[in-house]
Amino acid sequence: MIRLCISLLVMLVIPQCSAADEPLVIYGSRQQALMEPLLQAYQASRDTAVRYVQDKSDTLLRRLDAEGEATPADLLLTADIGVLETAREMDLLQAKQSQLLSSLIPAKYRDPQGFWYGLSLRARMMLYAPGRIARFDLQDYADLSSSALKGRVCMRSLKHVYNQSLIAALVARWGEEKASLWLKGVVSNLARPPHGGDRDQIRAVAKGECDAAVVNSYYYAMMLDGDNEKDREIAVRVARVWPESGVHVNISGGGVTRHAPHPQLAIDFLEFLAGFDRQRLFAELNHEYPVVAGVPVSHTLMRLGAFEADFRPLALIARQRDTASRLIEDVSKAP
Repeated sequence: MIRLCISLLVMLVIPQCSAADEPLVIYGSRQQALMEPLLQAYQASRDTAVRYVQDKSDTLLRRLDAEGEATPADLLLTADIGVLETAREMDLLQAKQSQLLSSLIPAKYRDPQGFWYGLSLRARMMLYAPGRIARFDLQDYADLSSSALKGRVCMRSLKHVYNQSLIAALVARWGEEKASLWLKGVVSNLARPPHGGDRDQIRAVAKGECDAAVVNSYYYAMMLDGDNEKDREIAVRVARVWPESGVHVNISGGGVTRHAPHPQLAIDFLEFLAGFDRQRLFAELNHEYPVVAGVPVSHTLMRLGAFEADFRPLALIARQRDTASRLIEDVSKAP
């Protein structure tokens, strides 16, 4: 009886090891410098250590898959619905519902079961060279396949996840047959074989290598507002177009990992990022749009003007990814 009392007393006096004593581990594709202010703010407000592991999205997925139940990762933060859906299909995420996140994040920007939540938005916009192309020749994505743009379009690899997601969105919008014809038209309109990133397409338009391009909005905003004077000069030499039939909007987002040691901490961090001030910072640091209504956009994005986003849920668009990949393969094999 005396030994039992002593044991109980020891348990009360000596701090016990708990999940709260261990760090929240985040695997993220966003650069460490862009996450650091948010990580520090979270650690200060929660008195919880955070370890951020940054790498490319595909590398993080392979790492999570290889680690299995032994993974230290609690949360996956990455960009594009294609990557998040791939993680879900690989059974690397678990469904976690949050009343707060469901109330703040529009349904079309989160998984219905809670496998992933959008945290910021980026839009797939069109750019063109004023003076070399008539504005009425480029009003919607459909115009990229028009004969008026023969040999005048630049685009990064069709197999890149950004373009895969765009094509999946167009399949959901138009149906497979029309999307296939559009894609063949776009390929026949290319001024050069696809290569480089989105910023390279913007530079190509400015240099006259092509007259129109498709890019993610945040790349254009980075060049408009960046430290590189040459990039700023290039950005102001091209004009922007928001597709009139609805702009394809994608997300940066996150989900709790399948074998998260601390799933509640992971959800808490997502809820933290959905807060008003953190939303503004999370989006602004990467020139993206906040996902939560009412949070103001940056001055740079205000310069780009307003647009009407595609109303279709990203989860629905994601179902067309296999079709989009097949269409891309078919057009790549064509002579």
